[in-house]
Amino acid sequence: MNVINLDNYQFVRASGPDSRQFLQGQLSCNMESLRVNSSLTGALCNIKGRVVSDFQVALVDDNCLLRTTSKIADVIIQTLAKYAVFSKVELSIDKSILQVFGLIGPESINYLQEKFGVLPEYPGNCVNNELGTLIRLPGTVARFEFWCQDEAMIAEIANQTASSRVSDQWQREDVRAGIVHIDTTRSEDYTPQLLNYDISGVIDFNKGCYTGQEVVARMFYRGKPKKRLYLLASDNPLNPESKLLQLHADDIMPAEVLSIGNSIEGSGEPSLVLAILDTKAVEGDWNFALSDHSESFLRIQSLPYPV
Repeated sequence: MNVINLDNYQFVRASGPDSRQFLQGQLSCNMESLRVNSSLTGALCNIKGRVVSDFQVALVDDNCLLRTTSKIADVIIQTLAKYAVFSKVELSIDKSILQVFGLIGPESINYLQEKFGVLPEYPGNCVNNELGTLIRLPGTVARFEFWCQDEAMIAEIANQTASSRVSDQWQREDVRAGIVHIDTTRSEDYTPQLLNYDISGVIDFNKGCYTGQEVVARMFYRGKPKKRLYLLASDNPLNPESKLLQLHADDIMPAEVLSIGNSIEGSGEPSLVLAILDTKAVEGDWNFALSDHSESFLRIQSLPYPV
């Protein structure tokens, strides 16, 4: 079975009679659409419209659980607490989720069907039972995120050692889906527009007001952005130190790399990279190259949503 230990996640619990109404006024997703069988992706923004954190939110035991990256859960609570004083809501680090696993591929489907019976069909759909919460993720292969609440299940899955190949495949699927998580090193650095949150479904423009909404909406409706997140393919492997350059005649402009997904050895597939590019460079047919492989140009690929 292809399983990976996703130990870089943490959970924020919002409980109390006003919890969903309170979060509706703070988060970019429409909390009125949240159901026990359907999770949401969203973002918490500051008043300047910059992303404090992204998250996946699901209903667990009648509470809202926000899955986010480690260490930023405290930042989320501190940010939300400033607005929670007049609401009947309690914010806390959740301890009920003991471990998060990623499961990918057909063998995982067979295993999860034995544990859950019916599996979530579409990305964002979820299934809950006494073992935990299972959420379907986007990808070219079947992929699930399992929020495990059962110690025996953890011990059972722990016997399945994840190979580096599985880890690489999981990362590639995140990159291919255009998924960028915000951790403490990136908090409040980006607008939703730079991360494509405004066109990938993370921002709901029909839900009404939330913190930062006026700025986010103005950026979206006022005209064409100068920069966007793009997916590119490379025939060469990438490393975290690789620099991406935008080339046109004598002009050379750097681009910011946010995430990489190297090809699986022997697959014959290219490596993938998510980077913030200048829209004028994309539309002007500029070339894109890695600083350590300047002779080989990268190719822009399609994302699951139109850019």
